[in-house]
Amino acid sequence: MLWAQTETEKSSFHSPDFNWDIDIPPGYEEIEPAVWDLQKGIPDSIAADSPGIETPPRTILAFKINDYNYFESNWQPYDVNKQGDYKSHCQSVDNQLYQTFAEQIPDAKIDTASSVQQIGKLDFQKFVLKMTLPNGVTLSSHMFSRLFDDKEFSANLFYVNDEQGSLLMEAWLYSRFE
Repeated sequence: MLWAQTETEKSSFHSPDFNWDIDIPPGYEEIEPAVWDLQKGIPDSIAADSPGIETPPRTILAFKINDYNYFESNWQPYDVNKQGDYKSHCQSVDNQLYQTFAEQIPDAKIDTASSVQQIGKLDFQKFVLKMTLPNGVTLSSHMFSRLFDDKEFSANLFYVNDEQGSLLMEAWLYSRFE
């Protein structure tokens, strides 16, 4: 007999490509990767391995409780010989994200921090951006990235509600890479 997930049950996700397991917090809805990609503006008609086209990120997992509190993970190919030093790449992405928000919302107060965070036994590049809008709402974004051979793995947490942010962070911090 099939039972519906109750509010206290957790569902789990496993990625065989990264040998990664994560528990999805109660109340969060898992979104199919193809649906998430379309919502993020990545059409499924783009052939990931077409010559001359930069490969868009491929969603591994996405879950949300609403449009402003969500977790997403993705991967894309990364060739150190062509794309250069990975830490420099991460700094460039962080700077681009900051500049984009600063230009689009010039009245917002933006704080950022970069560091390395261990998840399980693996080190991830971490970038935190907290943006307080003129109306007092604070948007928080936490990005975690690392290379797995020739694949860049990213996990992104985005929230406006600190309680939901704590649930997202707990799920991510206690995820497992075997």
